[in-house]
Amino acid sequence: MRTGRIIMGACILVAIAAATLGGVWVLRESGGGGLDVSVAFEDPKGLAIDDDVIYGDRIVGRVERIVEEHEGRLVTARIAAEYADLVHEGSRFWVESQPGMDVLMFDSPVDSGAIAAPGHRFEGFADRPPPDPKAVPPAVPRKLTARPVWLCEIRAVLELTAGADLTETQRRKTAGVVAAVRESGDLLVLAPSWVVEYQGDLAAERYRVELVGGATYVGEVLHVRLPFVVLLVRESKYQGNAAPFWADALADQQGLLLTDFEGTGYAVKHIGGEVHLRAGIEQGYVALIDGTNVAGFALPAVGVNRGASWVPLNGAGDAMREAQAKLE
Repeated sequence: MRTGRIIMGACILVAIAAATLGGVWVLRESGGGGLDVSVAFEDPKGLAIDDDVIYGDRIVGRVERIVEEHEGRLVTARIAAEYADLVHEGSRFWVESQPGMDVLMFDSPVDSGAIAAPGHRFEGFADRPPPDPKAVPPAVPRKLTARPVWLCEIRAVLELTAGADLTETQRRKTAGVVAAVRESGDLLVLAPSWVVEYQGDLAAERYRVELVGGATYVGEVLHVRLPFVVLLVRESKYQGNAAPFWADALADQQGLLLTDFEGTGYAVKHIGGEVHLRAGIEQGYVALIDGTNVAGFALPAVGVNRGASWVPLNGAGDAMREAQAKLE
């Protein structure tokens, strides 16, 4: 009985493998059917007739013909009918060398256009192209082992008039930093002005500032200098230092750590004045460099489900000086 089960299991595996490669097997045996495409290469490396065409981790076709052209070679490949819809007008083809053989590979970026028609001609890539950013899986946040003591969270409740006797409630939440500690115990908290901005007529506003450790205070808007807001927390029991700011401009490819108040972190890069984040965020994050220096803020991007708006610290010093002047 045990032997019979093993034989039956083996037969099932064989059947699955046959179904997976069935389309390609038909191509190899019949020499027809499916979708034929042409790919022009300056150098197709060691690619040869009957080599595999691979999409992802699947064999989806074979190379049928390689002919000389004026400035290279034209490779004709045939894709099995069941995989023809993987080939789009913007698909990318390249040759990849593997031990003992070369294979023709392709991918289809998210915005690669319509499904390719029979005979469509592509320009091959000399090397594997970089991954399509839109096809890369979202970044996975991680929990930080520690949070800076000066990290805080601002929760705003804005009541806006909506005509007649109606009001509209808007709630926002962002991470901020304790930017100055006064002898009186008053705190100046720096945050992106996004948390206090609104359109329409304001009927009421409430701000809560929570510190690491759980102490929560009422905050009040002391000064707004876009894109920052400085909140005043009166007579706190805070015992830590103010946040250290990163004074220099960030270079391209500078690594940053985004964190919210709960200590959820994303590792990102600063490129061309933007933060490259392969995920969506729903609240404001503090951007750190070298582990503790505040470099700016990251806010939810508008109109897209990935990425973040970047608020660098340029101008934050002016916002702080103007806010402190109001207390003199």
